Amino acid sequence: MKEILEEVLNRIVPSKEEEQKLMEITKEIEDKINERKPSDAICMLVGSVAKGTYLRHSLDIDFFILFPAKYEKDEMANITISIGKEILDEWTVQFAEHPYIRGFYKSYQVDIVPCYKVRDAKEKISAVDRTPFHTEYIIKNLKEEMKNEVRLLKQFLKGIGCYGAEAKIEGFSGYLAELLILKYETFLNVLEESQKWRGRVIISLNGIDKEFEEGFVFVDPVDPSRNVAAALSKEKLRFFIFAAGEFIKNPKITFFFPNKPPSLDEKTLRKKLENFIGICFKKPNIVDDILYPQLKKAAASLENLLKQNDFKVVKKAWCANDEAFVALQLEEKILPEIKIHIGPPLHEKRHVEAFLERWKNNEMAVGEPFVKGGRMMVKIKRKYVNASDLIKDCLTEINLGKNLNEIKNEMKICDGEYLIKFKNYWDEYFCEKYPWER
Repeated sequence: MKEILEEVLNRIVPSKEEEQKLMEITKEIEDKINERKPSDAICMLVGSVAKGTYLRHSLDIDFFILFPAKYEKDEMANITISIGKEILDEWTVQFAEHPYIRGFYKSYQVDIVPCYKVRDAKEKISAVDRTPFHTEYIIKNLKEEMKNEVRLLKQFLKGIGCYGAEAKIEGFSGYLAELLILKYETFLNVLEESQKWRGRVIISLNGIDKEFEEGFVFVDPVDPSRNVAAALSKEKLRFFIFAAGEFIKNPKITFFFPNKPPSLDEKTLRKKLENFIGICFKKPNIVDDILYPQLKKAAASLENLLKQNDFKVVKKAWCANDEAFVALQLEEKILPEIKIHIGPPLHEKRHVEAFLERWKNNEMAVGEPFVKGGRMMVKIKRKYVNASDLIKDCLTEINLGKNLNEIKNEMKICDGEYLIKFKNYWDEYFCEKYPWER
């Protein structure tokens, strides 16, 4: 165990030279922002770089510009984006609660985000207004020897696919990882404690102010009305608890640095995708936190449509790179033209009469209604026997989510043959081994 953790730290802790270079870069960016920002706004380095908990080769530099409340949201967004355009290369404007700008400065990825300068996190005007308080709290309370414990926990979460609170992952945020180390002091203590997380779990550093709906809660020490773990899905929590137990029993470095899933050959992949059907489209220009909930919603809406028309859904999948897709695996993509529609039992006279009236001489009926097993039945023609035709005809009628609804006319129906192009996604999707066992 000790040797493994030392090896992990050797790979994830930045060297003194790397730290020095990063500090020089952040100072340069801060100076450039300060030269351009309004005099009543404050520039602040936030996130893991500010806290000293970032991982080598996996760091983003985050600067917030804190504006007084007199500024309109649009005004401070425009100022921030204008500053970013002058400082950053390859910049793009991102859209979350506030528009912000992302780009590169001397090969480092940098976000510059506007927020409001408030006296207390409870007085926040928007969600991002808490972030400076989070940074200050960790800087003040996290002991130096705990920083590498945070790094170990973050890398473990990355290795098992549970790191990141964004909608794409629904895992542990960096801030939650830091708070867990503040609470339990070491990486191994967090893993041990996780084995006791059963039923409703509420963790706090400073007491609890309110009732929470979620089953797993870590009360935010800077805003006790907030659950830091609210974005953590039940599936990712359960998987972390399981992986922690497995690591304690049999520690391996592959928990931190898993091998890639085995590459499926084209013939095998084609076979696995045989009964998949879905929609493909160019990824809309929105952040993943807005896009992924809509991909999930689209999958649920397609599933509902298919089920209503007798198609049995086995699995769902969605992914977004430059191109995005939502796909469902069906038991069968083509159904028989005729199905038996089961009616009421014979003793329910009124319902039997209504059934006969509806289906006698109905153009969808094949033959007359009949009795089987004490119930009325009738053979009827299906409106849709082909899943592809169903989706094509009904796509405009179902709700895929705000942004996806706007591009329905650009979507195409895609089958397994087309979906093969997303090979990296499918290698991971179909891999039956846990990340640490590959």
